[in-house]
Amino acid sequence: MLALMVELLVTSLTGARFGLEADSFFEDEGNQPRLGQVFIVIDPAALGGQAVYFERVEAILAAMLADQGVRVPGYRRHDLATQARLHGIELPAATLSPLLAMVQA
Repeated sequence: MLALMVELLVTSLTGARFGLEADSFFEDEGNQPRLGQVFIVIDPAALGGQAVYFERVEAILAAMLADQGVRVPGYRRHDLATQARLHGIELPAATLSPLLAMVQA
């Protein structure tokens, strides 16, 4: 149902083609997709309040993360970046040698 609502907002308000009417982006043949974009901006402070919003987001994330195997977008990247800052990154000698030569030049 959410996908239908988004499809209707993006296509009906902008005059774009429905997904079923657009040909593939990955092929030169076919019609032009006539893309549409809609930005929905919601200010939590104007509704339940910013503090309530953050509290509810934290509650749902905590509940999700209590289940083993649940993945939250961005968490893995954040963890990898933290590990790289703490421990550095390994580079093969074939990559590291030219970099060191440039630094020493």
